[in-house]
Amino acid sequence: MSTVEEIVQAVKELPREKWDEVKRGLVRLWLSSDRPDLAKGINSIAVSRNDASTLPQRRSQPRHPPIQIKGKPISETLIEDRR
Repeated sequence: MSTVEEIVQAVKELPREKWDEVKRGLVRLWLSSDRPDLAKGINSIAVSRNDASTLPQRRSQPRHPPIQIKGKPISETLIEDRR
């Protein structure tokens, strides 16, 4: 097994919370490399400031089930009102 494969396997074994930390570190390394052209499309400002608020956040709690509405769907009511 190559070193890269070993690293990938070690990252796969990390808890999900640590994945974001690894990702930020890799992106920071990538942006500071001699090939910044490879980092197109990455929000370098957020990464350089280590601003986690601009990165997608996971929900701490699951979503509530959708509310059941009695009667016709709103889209049907709107279509009828426009006629």
